[in-house]
Amino acid sequence: MMIDKNKLIGEMIVFMGRKKKGLEVGNTYKSLKEIFDILKLEYSKSADSRKAKLKKIESEYKLERKGNSYTVLERYDTPKEILDKRKETKGNFTGKGKYETLMDSLILDWLSEYKNNNEIEVNIAFTQLFLKDDELINIPILSPIYKELLNNGYENFARKFNIGKKDLVNIYAEKLYLITSKCLETALNRLQRQEIITWSKEINIKYYSGDDVLADKDLKLEIKQAEQEIYEETKLTPFHRRNPKVNKAFKNKVYRKLGKHQISSYWNVYSIEILDDEKLIEIDNYKEVIKDLTIRFHESIFISLLKKKYKFKKEMALGKPRIEERLAFVQQEEDMIKLSGLLLINYTKDYNDFLNELMSKEEIEEEEIEMDFSLLF
Repeated sequence: MMIDKNKLIGEMIVFMGRKKKGLEVGNTYKSLKEIFDILKLEYSKSADSRKAKLKKIESEYKLERKGNSYTVLERYDTPKEILDKRKETKGNFTGKGKYETLMDSLILDWLSEYKNNNEIEVNIAFTQLFLKDDELINIPILSPIYKELLNNGYENFARKFNIGKKDLVNIYAEKLYLITSKCLETALNRLQRQEIITWSKEINIKYYSGDDVLADKDLKLEIKQAEQEIYEETKLTPFHRRNPKVNKAFKNKVYRKLGKHQISSYWNVYSIEILDDEKLIEIDNYKEVIKDLTIRFHESIFISLLKKKYKFKKEMALGKPRIEERLAFVQQEEDMIKLSGLLLINYTKDYNDFLNELMSKEEIEEEEIEMDFSLLF
């Protein structure tokens, strides 16, 4: 049988061309999507699908991640075994742990991705951690529309989405931030007590030079002192800074006071270090846990707002005015559910179904939560 040398050479060229389609050791790729394109893999909208494909890639290549980019450090001669550390997390918790136990599992799953990338320290802002973004490793609880609320303010948001009372948007956003941040910090404290992680609140600094670092103790003190001076000079409070224009003007004043440092911007972050990676997990029912948590957030916000009262003076024909109380958001229930649908990931519940479920439950007591909006700025 005669061998067609030209055909054989052609097949070898095709084969060698295919081999070159792989990742090159030493190259840095700007995003996961670029890597998928090179390897002819579909970049799915599903985070779970992308995670599974990335694990397969990491069984063949040693990758180093910085931000959204990946550098190929090594190509393995023999693909590594893909370890399955997944665990199903049940959602039927009761009592004080109604949010936090779910959050514990989400944090451990989230940190396991950093560990898989050989990273043991994470510095991340509140919105980076919870705002849905397909390019970030995070815990997607808040929809991208939440960023629009932060950027445009609650009055513009209420007009755009036809919410009857603008104050409802303001107070809903306040409750959502407070419940989410308290839930997170309670879970972080519990994981720290178990010596799985250690964490703190820090300030991330970006200089005009382009350097991006955490502020040291002395600079943190200077920033806090500058902020306090501006609060006193302008008579503003942290609450006022929730208005995007006010916050921008406030920070510009801080930058001027700290001019010698040449700071172009700063923001608050959670700084988390992994201590015991053996206790990190990957959960199978990730989407279900997120959905369960967002439903619980909605229920607590809903009930809290139903109880919200305004005090007002009622003029009397004789004598001093009388102080009366009135429920603030009576007949705004549908708008509350609309806000949950807009701002919370995967929150989709029919209004009547939700009320029927709510009526069948014991009343949830409203928690007193100390207002600390620092991580938003």
